[in-house]
Amino acid sequence: MLRLIDESDTAILNNTTTITMGKFFTPVVGTTSYNINYNNAFYNPHNEHNKSTGGIVASTGFYLDNDTDTEYFFDDDGSGNLRIYSLAEASVRTYKDSAAGIVNYTDGKISTNSFNITAVSNVDGASSTQIRITVIPKSNDIVPVRNQILEIDLVNSTIAGSVDAQATTGKGYTVTSTGTTTTTSVSTTSSTPTSSAY
Repeated sequence: MLRLIDESDTAILNNTTTITMGKFFTPVVGTTSYNINYNNAFYNPHNEHNKSTGGIVASTGFYLDNDTDTEYFFDDDGSGNLRIYSLAEASVRTYKDSAAGIVNYTDGKISTNSFNITAVSNVDGASSTQIRITVIPKSNDIVPVRNQILEIDLVNSTIAGSVDAQATTGKGYTVTSTGTTTTTSVSTTSSTPTSSAY
């Protein structure tokens, strides 16, 4: 992906891209467990990574056991436990289940315990029958396996271009560039005309 962006135009010298992987699954009414396989390792640099703010797993909303008053979401504790939480006032997470499944960071797989998802929230502002679970991959090089198709989610992509400030100096000149202004200073040594043998 990074190389694809760099080679799209000669004006692009490099890019910094942050990748998030997402998969959809359709819940079945009734007590059911789910296995979601991303086939790419997840980012987990140490035990309990980002535990207090939800780890590296996030999801769209869903409802449990016909309770349409409380919307729930998935996250993880950085130690391999999938959690289910709701948002209270001031966006404080209240955990319903801190061991709702297993997050296998090495294999890139999420396995849920059995629970009864009875409704799904809107996804990206539209009604949906699916839940999207996103994770942060270990590498920005996402590898599809067994005929998987990768799709770039343009709805949730943010693209911003900027000019790097640079200073280049060569023999007899200095170039300084900041955003939209480029200044070139040329210094030359004095010279005197020479006679020619021709």
